[in-house]
Amino acid sequence: MPCAKDMLDAKQNNTIRFVLYALSLSLFSLPALAAEVRGTVSVRHGELFGADGTVSESTATVSVALLPAEGQSLPWGPARVRDILLDSGRIEPLYTAISRGDRVRFRNQDDSYHVLFAHSRMQPIEVRLDRAGAGAAAQSSLTLSESTDLHWFCRIHAKSYARIDVLDTPLVQNIRAGEKFEFTGLAPGNWLLRVAALGAETRTLEVRALTAPPPVQVQLTIKGFRPGAGGAGAPHSLAVERLFPSQPGR
Repeated sequence: MPCAKDMLDAKQNNTIRFVLYALSLSLFSLPALAAEVRGTVSVRHGELFGADGTVSESTATVSVALLPAEGQSLPWGPARVRDILLDSGRIEPLYTAISRGDRVRFRNQDDSYHVLFAHSRMQPIEVRLDRAGAGAAAQSSLTLSESTDLHWFCRIHAKSYARIDVLDTPLVQNIRAGEKFEFTGLAPGNWLLRVAALGAETRTLEVRALTAPPPVQVQLTIKGFRPGAGGAGAPHSLAVERLFPSQPGR
């Protein structure tokens, strides 16, 4: 017949086993730690040099986007609205990237008419804007549902130009060169990082989303013009002249 000590030891062992079992269940039920991708993008001017002969750095606008490389689901949410302003015959911002399905709202702040147009793979797009102060006629909105790069011009103002990249992902950020980007709450695994800037070749590289990843360092080189530079002919007119020399208005 077991003694009291043996019964106590058995009870303690059962308690320990129960605690360990409960702990293992709670660990299995915990959600996996979300992964992230982060880093910086630097932009250099391939044709502009400083007094010391070094390549000039840029603060141009850069778009950074993530696309699945292993079939990960994307966190699509409500469509967002992006304002595009027309001021002094220019289109601002000169370059931006949005998600497929987002709305673009063109707003005219000039005392003149604008007729913007762009050519997509599906059909030509045209936006007519009345002069500023003309109420609703001075602005126009449209949803961009085709993943493509749209180059916008004006039929009236020959040097007006802007580019809008429409991307098939909600994970899109527009930053200044040298600023940090960060995508959090990702499924672990490989993703495709798309990096673009006006006047530079678009780069796509494979990155890995981890819980605490090292920062990704990406470099782009701009050729032909300097976004954000002052003075006559820059940046809008040079954007049109260098990128699209056959466009009307030259």
